[in-house]
Amino acid sequence: MTLASVAAAVALSSALARSAGAQMLGAPVLQNAFTNRGFTIGVDFGSGDDLTSYGAAAAWSPMSAKYQFSLGVAYLDPKNGSGTATYGARLMVPVLKANSPFGVAPFVGMGGANFDGVNDWQIPLGISAGYRRALGTNGRGISAYVSPFFTWARVRENSETVTHGLFRVSIGVDAVVLPRVGVTVGYETGQKAPEDKPGARGGIFGAGVSYALHKPGTGRVRTPGATPAAARDSTP
Repeated sequence: MTLASVAAAVALSSALARSAGAQMLGAPVLQNAFTNRGFTIGVDFGSGDDLTSYGAAAAWSPMSAKYQFSLGVAYLDPKNGSGTATYGARLMVPVLKANSPFGVAPFVGMGGANFDGVNDWQIPLGISAGYRRALGTNGRGISAYVSPFFTWARVRENSETVTHGLFRVSIGVDAVVLPRVGVTVGYETGQKAPEDKPGARGGIFGAGVSYALHKPGTGRVRTPGATPAAARDSTP
């Protein structure tokens, strides 16, 4: 099977990474290294030691597949306290060829929430490395990736601001289960923030389902700038 066929078959497999990739609080920083031509929408779930999130997100990449932008919103349910909305966005830029089974992509995001007047923001900056392969000839495929990153957390209440930085890492698996449908599972871990500092205080599990609005191609991955029927790559 050619590299182009592999890229086409696993096109959808990075869709859900961008859903949690919107950098919403309470969701893991799951970032695949492959772009997704056109629009992808998804729903996702995140669970940590003290937070649970239920969200939706959308991702877009031009037909050149040179970058991908995603954004999302979710309901954040802390174990102690009342729930609130969380939102975020992320940008990733792949640096390897679009039809390669290997991927490398730096990324940056921003997300936050407001808890009764307390503003909580987090900004992750990292790089993702992934591998993808086709499973048969029916359009299904799978990809796996690891994403080390530094996240800068900031909490502001009234006139007082507290900041803290953490080194974290996430691992994830994306799979194409139908021509336009993908699923993602992943986990984020790493340094934990002390009780008096902002930031993650434990591991975060995430899962989601995505749907590609752009119809996948049936042949090979076309070169950038080709017809919109080109095979799509796939997202929190």
